[in-house]
Amino acid sequence: MMTTNKLTKTFASGSLAIGVLAGAVLTATSASAAVLTWAEWTSGIPLVEVDKKVTYVSGSIGAEAVDKVALLKMGDEYDFVYDAMDGATSYNPNSGSFTYTIEILPTYPNWYINGVDLDSNVTATYGTVTETFLEEPGLELVSTNGLPVPDSGFIGIPPRKLLTVTNTLAAKSGENLLSFQNSFHQVYIPNVPEPGTILGLLAVGGLGLVSRLKRQK
Repeated sequence: MMTTNKLTKTFASGSLAIGVLAGAVLTATSASAAVLTWAEWTSGIPLVEVDKKVTYVSGSIGAEAVDKVALLKMGDEYDFVYDAMDGATSYNPNSGSFTYTIEILPTYPNWYINGVDLDSNVTATYGTVTETFLEEPGLELVSTNGLPVPDSGFIGIPPRKLLTVTNTLAAKSGENLLSFQNSFHQVYIPNVPEPGTILGLLAVGGLGLVSRLKRQK
């Protein structure tokens, strides 16, 4: 028996495509996806969707070559999804870990990642899926037996252009993983002058004021 929690992506056909998203998701202002096989992605082809790029770094979870990975965009949320349903078996019984980076492309200088969450779709007493971040060493997300982390929404992080993410599967014997997702919330931060620039502008403004006062005298 599989347990499905906050995971919004349901792959009944074993295919990761935007057409299988729940109807509520399809009504979002924007919904799109980049999809690769596990073999394609781990050979060096990145997932690129709008302003985000997800690149495999290292590691293994015993995935089959035709298992799917996807980067999905829905509004201000991006989801990296691993789906085990397309292989010779429709699940992954293995333990292991792998690392990837998610980054914002330089052509989008005002966007930042400022929130993360984790969810998994597993058999009832599966074990854990753990997500850690190189740039946030004190933050560890653990989905136990399919429970989402957090229960709703996102865990806030300092705005970042890049995160190095490691997912670790710890499966109990006889238990299986169907899919999991790492979600990332983004925020738009307008350009703000550097402190030195602000002080310089204030200094120039002050000199102008002094000059005007002298002329008035």
